[in-house]
Amino acid sequence: MTDLPVHTIIGHENVEGSLLLCGQNHGYSKEDERQDAASIDRSDPRKSFFSDGEVNDYRFRNRIVSWFSLWGYELARNTEKAGAFERSIVQTNWLQTCSNNMRGINTQQACIEDNESFLQTCAALKPNLIFFFGRELFWAFTSPALNIKVESIFGLRKGEVRWLQKDVYFNGKPRRRFRFGFQKYERATVVVLPHATGAQGVACDYIEAFKPEMAEVIEAWWAKHKEKLTNHSTVTR
Repeated sequence: MTDLPVHTIIGHENVEGSLLLCGQNHGYSKEDERQDAASIDRSDPRKSFFSDGEVNDYRFRNRIVSWFSLWGYELARNTEKAGAFERSIVQTNWLQTCSNNMRGINTQQACIEDNESFLQTCAALKPNLIFFFGRELFWAFTSPALNIKVESIFGLRKGEVRWLQKDVYFNGKPRRRFRFGFQKYERATVVVLPHATGAQGVACDYIEAFKPEMAEVIEAWWAKHKEKLTNHSTVTR
């Protein structure tokens, strides 16, 4: 488990049935570029729970943490306050590449061709809830090319994906509309969201508008996962 390409520490809370957050690839900011040019070692071997602000303090993670709060889930950001809920979340990227953006790249095709590390992570952790930050990841996940591999891990797909958009206004003007997708498998639920930092024009009130749908899937996952954890130890939210 220690060799899995994940950003979070693996423990008994997330070793099976976790909430898996999946981005496209490892970002590469202007600050990263500056430090590399100055021969500054950027490596950090530390791993912690996903929302630990002392270890995982960067824009993509911070944006996702803020989205959870908009859906009614305030994630603890330090070790003293973190509970089983925070420690049941795993973060990974489908591609193990580094780039400032994905412009000029067919992300769906790249994910289909380079699927081994992500699907191995899925097979090892068997998450019951997956958040894909970017539609291209979902398109790769549900592509005919990967269907046999995906269904061997998560079981058969149940029905078609349910896409939702909402009309949200600010000062009388419509917010840019993004699609959320919801797909069920026999052993997992998949949610498709806008990219937390790459999608242009994502407003907090638009993300908050999906609180009913997001709270429903998160609460359903946590109720099942919490019950499983309770068989091993005392669990608090």
